[in-house]
Amino acid sequence: MPYPPLLEHKALGIKALDATKMHELRVYAKKSQAQLPQTAPQQSFDTLRKDFPTVKTLDDVFKSGLRLNPKGNCLGHRPVYYDYETKSMQAKDYVWQSYEQVEVRIKNFAWGLQKLVKDFGQTGINSMLESTQLKYVITDYACHRFSNTLVALYDTLGADTSEFILNHAEIPVLITTLDKIPNIIALAPKCKYLKSVIIMDGNLHKTPEVKVTMGMGKQALAANGVQLHYFSEVEALGVKNQTAFRLPTPEDVAVISYTSGTTGTPKGAMVTHGNIVSYIRSHYDVGAAPFTTSDVHMCYLPLAHIYEKGNLSTIVVHGGAVGFFRGDTALLLDDIGKLRPTLFASVPRLLNRIYERIIAGAMSGSSLKQALFNRAVEAKLANLKATGSFTHSIWDRLIFSKVSGVLGGRVRLVTSGSAPIASDVLNFLRIAFCCPVVEGYGATETASGGGISFMGDMDPGHIGAPLTCNEVKLASVPEMRYNASDKPFPRGEIWLRGNNIFKGYYKDEEKTKETITEDGWLKTGDIGFIDQKGRIHIIDRKKNIFKLAQGEYVAPEKIENVYQKSNLAAQVYVHGDSLQAELVAIVVPDAEYAIPLAREHGVLPADTPNPGPTAPNAPPHPLLKTVCQSQKIRDLVLKDLNKIGKQHGLKGFEFAKAVHLDAEGFSIENGLLTPTFKLKRNEAGLKFRPQIDVMYKALNEAAAAKGAKL
Repeated sequence: MPYPPLLEHKALGIKALDATKMHELRVYAKKSQAQLPQTAPQQSFDTLRKDFPTVKTLDDVFKSGLRLNPKGNCLGHRPVYYDYETKSMQAKDYVWQSYEQVEVRIKNFAWGLQKLVKDFGQTGINSMLESTQLKYVITDYACHRFSNTLVALYDTLGADTSEFILNHAEIPVLITTLDKIPNIIALAPKCKYLKSVIIMDGNLHKTPEVKVTMGMGKQALAANGVQLHYFSEVEALGVKNQTAFRLPTPEDVAVISYTSGTTGTPKGAMVTHGNIVSYIRSHYDVGAAPFTTSDVHMCYLPLAHIYEKGNLSTIVVHGGAVGFFRGDTALLLDDIGKLRPTLFASVPRLLNRIYERIIAGAMSGSSLKQALFNRAVEAKLANLKATGSFTHSIWDRLIFSKVSGVLGGRVRLVTSGSAPIASDVLNFLRIAFCCPVVEGYGATETASGGGISFMGDMDPGHIGAPLTCNEVKLASVPEMRYNASDKPFPRGEIWLRGNNIFKGYYKDEEKTKETITEDGWLKTGDIGFIDQKGRIHIIDRKKNIFKLAQGEYVAPEKIENVYQKSNLAAQVYVHGDSLQAELVAIVVPDAEYAIPLAREHGVLPADTPNPGPTAPNAPPHPLLKTVCQSQKIRDLVLKDLNKIGKQHGLKGFEFAKAVHLDAEGFSIENGLLTPTFKLKRNEAGLKFRPQIDVMYKALNEAAAAKGAKL
């Protein structure tokens, strides 16, 4: 079969495959030398995509935008002010800095930062607390001018984890925001490498309150040998200390991104310049590029996350504009309305909220309006399936022009990443926004990308074919009954190899060897299959860790161990679904405590005796079934689990939002425990699927009802 034709993109000097023809590519299967059944989609070229003719690093990425659009908009923000008439904070229209202006600031900050670092010993690593704003981007590109590595810290990491990372990476400079000063003061005595803190608030004014906070911060940090500076001070320092830049190579580490581990110790993934550039380059071959100098991107996702770093870099390399939200997700849609982006990169959590808002608004109208809306949706979905068209001459004018206005009215592409999105939501958003909505797949270890759906592919439920910067194969997982010999499609753990695969974990050779094979394959831990068109479908996780719909990774065994500290819980199975935003749990009550509780609350007769401790392998207490059927007891068990969870520091997304009580329990005999008494998670999920579905149905209905009231 001939390869798809090439399309020329002159701005960056490359040729890319015609994405509308890529579904014609063949899929082949082969066995490894160890005779382990594996499969891989055939590549349509001799070598994996690597870079552009003139763009090899993230420094080149910015200089490409500078070359293409020197006087055009680069970075924009909305200044805020206090309105004395309304007695509230208000925002002005977007204010923009051109590529030429941003280039000057990058140089100045790079020189100033280098002067600070030299004063107390160069390490080549700087750190930044999560903050999605203009100065974050300036800092990022400034670090690259001297081949310095950036370490991003999330707000949600907590003090202990932040302390670990600052010491583990030996970080001398921390760039952050004014509100984090108290936390940093507490951390400073424990972080011996930390020497300087730079405050980069996007709307920071030197008011009396700010001056007091900075003054107190300087004094407290100085006691631990740490300097405190305004961002503007570092820029001014750079003007006076200009020196030759030391530009990066593709092999240099651009960012160390720490990810949470199941044991509580984070791992620092080393992502190189070449990794990210190869990921950007591969977008052309699925039709997700090219972008142009007239494109506008709304930046609101955490820049500490590799996903948004890739999104922003993809816009900048084309000389497009990046506008930042004010930092408050409650005001995001207002910011979008002012910015009117042409591109919208999002995550299922927000897209689901937008979907629910649209549906709730449509259903709140008259019966006639509801009927028209339903008819419009049916017609457009049928048209989408039949022709692949996102538009409709009648219904767009009558119904969907207002709906597409939610994103400003000129969005031409929506991307979804970090977690799966439900198929019905995906197709609805395509007809609502009248543009492609594509789903991608990846991880920090793949520079955020591993696969993405083709622009012209309207089938939901998959994450497309491999990006052209990497190849993929499936490794059989016999213990989970997934095999490359399965019919009609091969199934197994997804392994990726290519130019986007990270360099390894910082100072952790053992974890690196566990994750990357000697011949360069990254073991993703995701279970999938490849269909007849070469598209990847994610169906399970190999490890006992999964991702919720909003993108958080959950280690269920950790939560189960916490919950079982409750006297009311003898056994616990925590379940999460990548299409759901919340956890649910199956709890086997401990009869010794649950029966007296049921008696006290009138579920059992007042003369019911205490049962005493339950003997190992004993049959369920005869009254436990009655206890488990009580909604009141379910509520009390959930309340106690929440209390235990708070006492042991579970994060908000780690709490189960609903429980089902089971009297039988988990045992070797009923197939839910191994001979070593470990829970068989797959079997538990299958057995309790009906109860799990009931819990999610109730949670989703409650969320929809709440959304309709907003």
